[in-house]
Amino acid sequence: MDIQTHLFPALAALHNFIWKHNPNDLNDIDDIEDPQPGMHAEGQLAEGVPRVAERQQAISRQSEIAQEMWLQYQNFHSVNNIE
Repeated sequence: MDIQTHLFPALAALHNFIWKHNPNDLNDIDDIEDPQPGMHAEGQLAEGVPRVAERQQAISRQSEIAQEMWLQYQNFHSVNNIE
């Protein structure tokens, strides 16, 4: 558990280091096309940056989760008569 508590600050420091020393490295991610559109393995670690289809899938899932959270929030407040 002691190692796990240091993981988040270490990753944050690494993120900040990358952005400080090479902030433009990831600016062209949106321009990368899928080598074989529609062909992707789910549940496996990917090599390289995410492709267009992977990003679209992640954005779609993020929207679904946000919508589910919003509905749960509204239901909670309506059941408990909270304004």
